[in-house]
Amino acid sequence: MSNFKDQVALITGASSGIGAALAHELAREGANVVLLARRAERLEAIASQIDPNGQRVLAIPCDVTKDSELDQAASFARSKFGKIDIVVANAGWSLKGNVENLRVNDYRRLWETNVFGVLSTIYATLDDLKKTQGRLVIISSVKSYVALSGDSPYSMSKFAMRALCESLSQELAPHGVSVTHICPGYVATEIRQLDNQGIWHSDWQDPISPRLIISAEETAKQIVKAISRRQREQVITNYGKLIVLIKRHMPWLLSWLISKFKIKVAAKPSPIKH
Repeated sequence: MSNFKDQVALITGASSGIGAALAHELAREGANVVLLARRAERLEAIASQIDPNGQRVLAIPCDVTKDSELDQAASFARSKFGKIDIVVANAGWSLKGNVENLRVNDYRRLWETNVFGVLSTIYATLDDLKKTQGRLVIISSVKSYVALSGDSPYSMSKFAMRALCESLSQELAPHGVSVTHICPGYVATEIRQLDNQGIWHSDWQDPISPRLIISAEETAKQIVKAISRRQREQVITNYGKLIVLIKRHMPWLLSWLISKFKIKVAAKPSPIKH
């Protein structure tokens, strides 16, 4: 994957999980990395792990719901590295609850990050990608194909990302820019330790069976391969690939299975017992 040597990758949501693992993996493949997230201390720690001298990494505290901060971050990236070749829109969180127990504002809060934050990231860097014939990567989910009870806000946001990728891949192809839609299954990240206000609880136990969870590091390796090949889409985890396959070719079967086995989004996790 030598095609990443001296490439410049800008990653949102880079302070933990998939974003942090991607930063490490792309740096190992020779890329310079620009890390964006709200948690400055976390960013600095990851940046120092990647390159203690700071020559190949730039950490910028940034809230993707604020256009001015994204524009400024992109400007800082250009000033340090001269270009942007890869943009990974990874920032996002999850909100759970049945529709009747939520309010429109709950959906708005989630979409500010998961949808409009992605759009703002694209607008801040689109001219750069056209200049470099670069790569746009949107971290979505298997839930961009299937929505479960209690998960409508998150699934809606990921369905929107799939539609965005389909449109953008056609619009940007004449400019030599590839668009890659990443659909992970359950990944070992902090997302299931966030409450409905987006607050992280370190003492919350993950409700998902460990057998279904893939590490952020392995996820990052698969994403980097997909970026290298300029793939349109990459579904991660075998069960995720099976779900997407059934949804595409036998949607009635997937609906029947969900109904038959009463499959729904996992309940809020309980505190870890010490």
